[in-house]
Amino acid sequence: MIAAAVVLGLGVSAQAMAQAVVVRSTGPSAVNYPKGKRLAANVPVTLKAGDVVTVLDKAGTRILRGAGTFALDGMVNRDRAAAALLARSLSNPASVRAGAVRGAGDTSGENVLPVSIWLADTEQGGNVCVPRGSDIYLWRAKAQARSFTWLTESAGGEMVRMQWPPKTVGIAWPKTMLAPQEGRVYRIYDETTPDKAAEFQIVMLEPDAVPADAASLGTVLLDNGCKAQFDWLAAALEEDEAAASPAP
Repeated sequence: MIAAAVVLGLGVSAQAMAQAVVVRSTGPSAVNYPKGKRLAANVPVTLKAGDVVTVLDKAGTRILRGAGTFALDGMVNRDRAAAALLARSLSNPASVRAGAVRGAGDTSGENVLPVSIWLADTEQGGNVCVPRGSDIYLWRAKAQARSFTWLTESAGGEMVRMQWPPKTVGIAWPKTMLAPQEGRVYRIYDETTPDKAAEFQIVMLEPDAVPADAASLGTVLLDNGCKAQFDWLAAALEEDEAAASPAP
């Protein structure tokens, strides 16, 4: 079931209350820190031995390991300029490049990360956030082979057949043949497995309400039910953090 679309018309200040957002957690305290939980500034995070909590803050991702108490004080002092730049580029529709692959030298075409979060996952479905007036791209994680998919409204109507060339992870939405419309539910499936269709609904965000910092952007995505895009944002920032960290 796809959640109802929420048109975001609020400014960033309404979303800035969360200092960090939980990406994942394991250990004894995991039940207290589920994925998507907002962690307010100046509220301590107390963990037990064996706890590992990954959070998305303004600069990128941060890993909290127990036992211990951690302060999220509203200030991000880590030197992660690259992570901040990545968050801004991800919130810029111009950063979308169909067919691009993250990771130098990766030519496998399998399970790669998107270069942008403004994409509709052809396997996961769900809500898809996109800045109003921007193009939408369709994404597939496994891109080694050529394939053909069908796109249509779930309620019926025009059906569009699309070709995915080998090692291509993203293609543009065929808007001249099937214009994407806010609030409508779309169905997409590989023509070899029509029983495994994914459904998604488009959520339009006002461009001036799309924040640049990572925590606020993650909150916007979660508040609008765009969970796959939140996961992509966190994964891309984690990759950037790992690349920026010195080798042990």
